[in-house]
Amino acid sequence: MMPSRPILATSLTCAVPLVLLLAACGDGSAAKDAPNGSDQAAAAVMCAANDTTPVALAVLDYITYADPRPQRFLSAFGSDSALPDDGFKVLQGKGPTYYYNDNPKNQAQVKAKLEQAGPYTTMLVVYKGQEEADNGNTVTVSLGGHYVGGEHDGDVAPVRDIAVRCDSTGWRLPKPAARPAAPAGGA
Repeated sequence: MMPSRPILATSLTCAVPLVLLLAACGDGSAAKDAPNGSDQAAAAVMCAANDTTPVALAVLDYITYADPRPQRFLSAFGSDSALPDDGFKVLQGKGPTYYYNDNPKNQAQVKAKLEQAGPYTTMLVVYKGQEEADNGNTVTVSLGGHYVGGEHDGDVAPVRDIAVRCDSTGWRLPKPAARPAAPAGGA
């Protein structure tokens, strides 16, 4: 017995929803291949939506290449030197992190707590600000710091301006020409 609907109509009835589903789940490659800089526009929107990401990337770069490398961190609070939230979260992800302010009594308490916890290298990371360039596609974050407690107490970590750029994949640190060499150590 012949089906009541033609085969072509039945095939299209099944194929159309499948095509729509596949189109909805696409990887967006059509937007990447589109002319007139729509890829750049998409990246700019992506980067604008994550406007504190440059600070987080800069903080991670700053502490990664600090010498000596810190094992725990301090962050100012209640001042313009305080790290934005994303920067503070980076510190927390890399080691014990404490708030530090300019009150000498509170500083003494924090130093006593650090001493009790052990002889770990501790750095106060200080936010110095940021500047945008290239229509917001480049953000230069300025960070500095100094060491608190232990054998490096009072040593200054140099201020660094760290440029973070937006490309088609989001915020990125440019590939370094050369990074400070790690100190050679014998076992």
